[in-house]
Amino acid sequence: MIIDCHMHVFPWLGGACGWESQKAHLDYLQKFMYSAARPQAAARPDFWTSELNINFRVGKFGRMEWSEDGVEYYRQFMPPSLQEQSAPPEFILAQMEHAGVDMAVLQNCKLYGKLNDYFAEAVRKYPDRFVGTGEIDEFHADEEREISKLRYITKQLGFTALFYEATRFVETDNPAGFADKKFDRFWREVSDLGIAVLWNFTSAKAHYMAQMRAFAAWADRFPEIPSLVTMGFCVRPFLDQGKVKYPKELFAIFKKPNVFAELAYPIQAGPPGWDYPFPEANELIRQQYEELGAHKLCWGSDMPNVERNCTYRQSLTHLTKYCDFISQQDMELILGGNIARIMKIKTDLPRTPRPKRADVA
Repeated sequence: MIIDCHMHVFPWLGGACGWESQKAHLDYLQKFMYSAARPQAAARPDFWTSELNINFRVGKFGRMEWSEDGVEYYRQFMPPSLQEQSAPPEFILAQMEHAGVDMAVLQNCKLYGKLNDYFAEAVRKYPDRFVGTGEIDEFHADEEREISKLRYITKQLGFTALFYEATRFVETDNPAGFADKKFDRFWREVSDLGIAVLWNFTSAKAHYMAQMRAFAAWADRFPEIPSLVTMGFCVRPFLDQGKVKYPKELFAIFKKPNVFAELAYPIQAGPPGWDYPFPEANELIRQQYEELGAHKLCWGSDMPNVERNCTYRQSLTHLTKYCDFISQQDMELILGGNIARIMKIKTDLPRTPRPKRADVA
C-alpha cells in the first residue's frame, strides 16, 4: 500500500476557507506570498500586523497576484493546470488513481484554510483513501478553547494527528516561541490523546536552525509524542550555488527516537533549479537513508503544488525508479508503512467502489 503523507484538498482559495472571514484568509495568504517574494519587507517587525495595500487577489491558473508601484506581479504558487484554484477531494482522488497511490494524509496548513470540518467530510466520504490532520491556533494553544478544539478534532472527527505550524512564530519575532513551557499543558493533552504531530517549520535561513534546536528540546521533553517534520531536511536554508550540505547537528535531531523526516524534494526543486529525476535530491535521500535508516523516512508529495515542478506520478517515481539503493522492503516502509505506524492509520478498511480503467491511453 502506498500512502502519500503530504496531500492537500481545499475549496476555492479566494474564499474564507474556514477562517472567520474571507478578508482574514486573504490577508494571511497575501502576507505569506509577499514575504516570499520580498523577504526584506517581511523582516520589518510590524510586517504581519500592517496593511499591505497591494490589491492582492487569488487569480486563475495557479497564480497569486498583486499590484505594486504601478506594476502587476504574480507568484506561481500552484501549477498553471489548477485553473480555478481549488482541489476538491474527487480531483485529488483522480490524481491518486493515475499515480497509483492508495491513501493520502491531508495536511491542514492555514494557507489553504482552517479545514478541520472540510477534511472530516472528505474522510467521511472516502475513509479508505483520506486521513485527516487537525488545525488549532498555535498562538493560543495554552488556552482552554484550543485544548477543547484538540479534543474535538481527535474524539469527534477521529483524526490521529495534529498539523502544527511552528513557522507562525517567526511572525512574532520569536521563532522558538512554540517550545515555551507555557504550552506544556497543551502538549500533555496531545500525549494523553495518543496522537502524532506533523510539524511545519520555516524555510528561512535566518530562523531554520533556531526552530530546529527548539524542536529538539521539545522532543526531549515529550519523547512519547511521535513527530513527523514535514518537508524533512529542508533545502533552502543550506542551498549554496545549487548544492546542499546538511550539518551534523541536523542529523542528530532526526536521530531522536520520536522524530521522523518527510521525503518531499520535488516540491523544493524550484530554488536550486533541479529537474526530474532529481539526481541531486536522490543523493540527499541516500545520505538520510544510510545515516538514519528507512524506518525514519516517509514519502510525501505536497500535491497539487508539486505539479509546478513535475507531475504527481514523477514525485513518486523519482524515488521508486531512481533510488535503487533502497531495498524493496525498506521502500515499502518509506511509501506507507512508517506513516501508517506513526499515525495509527487503518489500512484494512473496506474499499469504496472504484471504476476500473479500461486501458492505458
